[in-house]
Amino acid sequence: MLKIVNFMTITIITTVLIVGCRSTASSDVTVTFLQDGDTFETGEFHTFEVRLTDEIEEPIEVDNLQIHINMERMNHPMTGTMTMDDEGTYSVELPLAMEGEWYVDVTALLEDEESIERFYIQAEGEMAEDYMRGFDADKGEVPNH
Repeated sequence: MLKIVNFMTITIITTVLIVGCRSTASSDVTVTFLQDGDTFETGEFHTFEVRLTDEIEEPIEVDNLQIHINMERMNHPMTGTMTMDDEGTYSVELPLAMEGEWYVDVTALLEDEESIERFYIQAEGEMAEDYMRGFDADKGEVPNH
């Protein structure tokens, strides 16, 4: 009986160590938003770019890369799936609806592991009524609310 208890204890400890020490794919991805801190004109489409690298700063490809741009306490979501242009560099074109600070959430999916990084940009100019309800780049249209 003591041998069974010892075997089970060692098995549990080994399993916990293996699971606890395993690095996830998403933690190995470095997300760099190339326009972080930049200022953009409202009502115009802008190209937003993200560079993805691994732990040794080599470009990598992920299964899916989404961008969500919005303002705190507002409902002007600009969203889309980013496409790879160059090795490790992804882009999407989106407009901004109004002046102020916008947050940019970039969600990378790699091997069923998801990581989200937040960045900030500024917009200046007149309100762009056409985009006040947001814009979905995947559909190329303002979403119905």
